[in-house]
Amino acid sequence: MRVIDYLHDRGFCAQVVGNRLSVSPSSRLTQEERRYIKLHRLELMVEIVANDGEARRSHWTVFVAGYSPFTMIDEPMTHTEALAEARMLWPDAKVE
Repeated sequence: MRVIDYLHDRGFCAQVVGNRLSVSPSSRLTQEERRYIKLHRLELMVEIVANDGEARRSHWTVFVAGYSPFTMIDEPMTHTEALAEARMLWPDAKVE
């Protein structure tokens, strides 16, 4: 069983908003369900974003003029998100 099924079976919906996991209706969450969400947060996020049709990876090769290529490792993100992250530090960066 997928970890998201635990929430769906109890009548909850979950979505990823930015880097946060949102579960609704939150007013109905019990302490047990809150513990489950806390323990499985990253797994839940990965399952949710895996179903949105966009490829995500947790490591990207970054190319910056004057530097050897290096690997950026972070939470799973799309190519667009990885490029934006790299360009915050190196405006001319390319990501593969």
